[in-house]
Amino acid sequence: MSAAISAQKGYEPIRGMGVEAKPVNNSGICLACYNGSMNPVVDANLDNSVSMGNFASLLSGNGISVKNTNTTYPAGYITGFNVDLGTSFITAELLSSLRISTYKNGVLQETTTSGTLLSVPAFGGSKNRIFLHLRTTREFNEVRLYQTNVLSVFSAMNVYYAFAFDPAKVPVDNNGICDDIIAGSGVDGNISGSSSFLAPLSFIQNKERIGDGDKNSYGSIVLPAGLLGSYSVGVLDKNQIYPAGNKTGFVISPDDEGKLLSAEFLKNITVETYLYGKLQDSRALSDGGGLINIKVLGFGSGKQKVTLTASKPFNEVRLKVTQTLGVNFGSLKVYYAFEEPAACDCNDKIQTSGSAIAGNLVTGGNWTSGPGLFGLILAKMVDPGAIVDTNTSNYATATIPAASLLSIFSAYATVSSNNVLPANTYAGFTLEKAANLIGVSVLENITVTLYNNNTQTDVFTSTGSLFSGNFFTTDSNKFYVGGKATKPFNRMKITFHSGTGVRFPQNYYIYNAFASRDDDNDGVANCFDQCPNGNDSIDSNGNGIPDCAEGCTAVNDKSPNIDTDGDGTVDACDLDSDNDGILDSAEDLNGNGLFDDDDIEGNIFVTPVLGDGIAAYLDLDSDNDGILDLFESGIPTSVVNQIDADHNGIIDSGVAVGNNGFADILETTPDSGILKYPLKNTNGDNTPDFVDLMSNGTDYDLYAIGKGNLDDLGSGFISRINDTDKDGIQAVVDTDLVKRGSPNSPLSPNAALSKNGGSAARGIANSDVTSVSNDINVYPNPVKSGENLNVKSEEGGIYTLFSAQGQLIKSDKFSGNAEISTASLPAGIYIVKIETKSTMKSYKIIVK
Repeated sequence: MSAAISAQKGYEPIRGMGVEAKPVNNSGICLACYNGSMNPVVDANLDNSVSMGNFASLLSGNGISVKNTNTTYPAGYITGFNVDLGTSFITAELLSSLRISTYKNGVLQETTTSGTLLSVPAFGGSKNRIFLHLRTTREFNEVRLYQTNVLSVFSAMNVYYAFAFDPAKVPVDNNGICDDIIAGSGVDGNISGSSSFLAPLSFIQNKERIGDGDKNSYGSIVLPAGLLGSYSVGVLDKNQIYPAGNKTGFVISPDDEGKLLSAEFLKNITVETYLYGKLQDSRALSDGGGLINIKVLGFGSGKQKVTLTASKPFNEVRLKVTQTLGVNFGSLKVYYAFEEPAACDCNDKIQTSGSAIAGNLVTGGNWTSGPGLFGLILAKMVDPGAIVDTNTSNYATATIPAASLLSIFSAYATVSSNNVLPANTYAGFTLEKAANLIGVSVLENITVTLYNNNTQTDVFTSTGSLFSGNFFTTDSNKFYVGGKATKPFNRMKITFHSGTGVRFPQNYYIYNAFASRDDDNDGVANCFDQCPNGNDSIDSNGNGIPDCAEGCTAVNDKSPNIDTDGDGTVDACDLDSDNDGILDSAEDLNGNGLFDDDDIEGNIFVTPVLGDGIAAYLDLDSDNDGILDLFESGIPTSVVNQIDADHNGIIDSGVAVGNNGFADILETTPDSGILKYPLKNTNGDNTPDFVDLMSNGTDYDLYAIGKGNLDDLGSGFISRINDTDKDGIQAVVDTDLVKRGSPNSPLSPNAALSKNGGSAARGIANSDVTSVSNDINVYPNPVKSGENLNVKSEEGGIYTLFSAQGQLIKSDKFSGNAEISTASLPAGIYIVKIETKSTMKSYKIIVK
């Protein structure tokens, strides 16, 4: 099982029957201050909205209220609104004018302060939609959003929906995958600015690429020269949170990858994490300790990671760039956000023992320099054996003199591998510059050379292919130098020259040498490569597994990490997310490719808003008629009895579902996705039975099962919305209010009827056809054309007559005895299907 069944998606909309949206002002509900419909805020369509600019007057205190008359939410829930400002920025000034308040039965419970919302800007989608959060400390059944003063930008605000959810039930990602991209289903990109002054000249190009699942695509932060202020980009995951102790951040590079990020730039970059709008951790990178060269993720590129180690859980991470006076950043590429365990590193060090690559120090005057002479400030190498010992904290010290003092001298060290390493291996050294941050000019003094025994194979210099600069590891100010081998090699040498730019003696610490193999040459080291000979950089659904290494890469509005029915397939990849025997594609009732907006219980003529708050693909009773979807699916009752022994509306866990989450027994072949039993549509209209309140075209289904007393509105559906286990079955008919499903629910009285071309008969296999039965009598057989065929059963029931080709001929109810005329039937073979309260059987009949 890939996720706990009790796990729930975050940011659940407050919507459906019994939910009211009304305008408010300082005096409370003010129906006269808004002349449009408020239903878009509480209906099933999460992409329509109410414009606050349409209020009759934009006065202080105007806003919107959403009240759920069905439910009181407990303390500890997260609630708020999803809104957008069109092309405007969310700024500190705007947030300080907004408030979220909760109420219980009209009595104020709590209100955000101006400081509460200052950390909230988190935009998503093409319309810059934002989530405004409040973590509650008291019960509530109403939430309001309003302004405290008049702002012109407020007139552009659109409100999409209110939300409320239990943060304790949002799943935690603990997949342990290194460089796990935060992308895919349920991930929104975000943008924010410190002031609206930045808006006309500063912007984000291609922000949607930051969360698109492609590690090689990027958005760009553009900051023109001379402007002060800050700008941030980030991602928010609506479906899961990430644990404390993990690292998180972004992969970035300068707009020109030939450049190196300066120490001044580092002083102005901050990584921040948030949980439901509240700041969790913030780290400025001025110490260099949060910047790490991603040598195993982007060989030879200017990509680097900016990171922090989270001390608290989070579901949002942002990269904030602050431009100060006299600094011109230009453009910064932002590739993607990631999270990973704190200890993510390749075992690629060359050591005498204990590592993946066995090797040693190469001694001799041409390979490793000595400790100097008589204490003079000359080039020297002290303790070079520390480079290859088993303690990665030990280091050798290289000292080079100032350029004016014997600049012909250099310090150098060489290590060797016991085996020849292939081309495409990224090889180099981990260094630290003593006393100060390393600068660009320092690279002029470093060369890395590769050899195959004594034959030189590659040379990497600052003017050529040496990869390094201000690319620090997570420990202090360590950085990497090296390059990508073009030929096989087994020795690597680092040389430090005094150079023309060094005015004082310089010390470098050399911790280790490394060699990361990349056998398929895709830019990902073997130790992280999950699909050899495939592109590891594409992870469309953001689950940390590259598309080339997994079977399902679906990106949709279903959850990519929750497995609602517990069958081992997450909802995003499950063809039947609730195991009700109906494909999710059939429960996409409006056919728009989205699933969360299909919530249609009710009758628009008697209920202003449709739905019970559970989308059809997760709803076990999609029309609230008291008959579970499985029993209205068209699957024969004999098969239903086999796959749902307790009649709770959920296919039993022991029934094989293969890889696509759909029961194999219901498919033409396992994992074909092609149904053996087409959807039941008894009265042949445009609505299948599972969403048809009157499946036979005459009687309400709710009445047919003896539950007419639950029809409060006289329209054939249950309108008493109370669904604590969120399975779509209302409490008045749910026999289990804790777990999904309702054991011993009534079967559909229309299970054997069909008027849409005999589709039900096509699901009858030869093994289902019987010629003799003790409790049901069908005679005579053969029957002479023109004579009556008799059907007898003490229980009575429904008979349906099909041709041998599956075409429906006749169907009717009977009590005790039925006589079926054959006067109009040509000679041939027919099938009569009989359903009683206790059984369903089919008979092959010959008409002579």
